[in-house]
Amino acid sequence: MSAMIRTLFAGLCLSLPLTSGVLAADAPAINACELLSAAEITSAIGVSVTEGRRRDDGRQADGSYSSACLWMIQARPPADPRARRFVILNVMQWPEGRDMSRRYLQAFRDSAEQGVIPSKPSPRKFGDESLWWGDGLAVRKGDVSFGVSVFMPDAPSNQPVRTSVLEEKLVPIILRKVERRAAANAI
Repeated sequence: MSAMIRTLFAGLCLSLPLTSGVLAADAPAINACELLSAAEITSAIGVSVTEGRRRDDGRQADGSYSSACLWMIQARPPADPRARRFVILNVMQWPEGRDMSRRYLQAFRDSAEQGVIPSKPSPRKFGDESLWWGDGLAVRKGDVSFGVSVFMPDAPSNQPVRTSVLEEKLVPIILRKVERRAAANAI
């Protein structure tokens, strides 16, 4: 996995300011691997992937729940055997009604200002708010925020792959499941 992506996701989670005072109820657990299936990814991006591997950071000090899922791209052997080709989804379920999902996207902007991200994030039109940060798409919808990245560094030069297009194909699938989950939890 790209060291930059790992560092950014870890840094974003750690850099979010903790809320002082009494916390509202903790957010329910969320499972990133339930928001995308290998078949959905394969259909959307046109290359086969392994089943997802879940790697949660779990409950955070601010009451949020952090879940990540990693799918390895299988389509063809990479030119460099050390090259890692994958899709990663990092999801944060925030405590209800505290508008904390905004902080997740703000952390990308702050990271760009501090030079952690090499370019200024550019807005996209998904969910309540979204932005492209150079290596992935960050989105928020209600009390959920997520980042999704498709990493294929060794795409053949005669077939350029704009991963932002691939990530934009995955976001609607994720959003539908986030919305269904929110509706089910509201009952």
